[in-house]
Amino acid sequence: MPLPRSRRACLVAAALLTMPVRGVAQGETALDCLPPVPPAPVTDAATRAEYRTEIGQEFSAYFDDAQAYLRCLEAARAEVSEEINRAIRDYQALGQDPDG
Repeated sequence: MPLPRSRRACLVAAALLTMPVRGVAQGETALDCLPPVPPAPVTDAATRAEYRTEIGQEFSAYFDDAQAYLRCLEAARAEVSEEINRAIRDYQALGQDPDG
């Protein structure tokens, strides 16, 4: 991406880069999404047999948490996409730079 050459373009770029991101306060960001920790594999047959129900519950909880994590990432992606589109509209509303 070429660097802006005019003073106005530099000021606009600086303003855009220093504006607070509205989506951070409103929606989820990828930093809000914590991936679940997968269950540890149980290789011992006796332990697997004795704790089969508990191990199954742990895997089931993991799969539920993994789905929630993916939904969180999708919400964060949607929020960032909306912010990008809003920034594009704001930038286009500035019009053509007479100095550039």
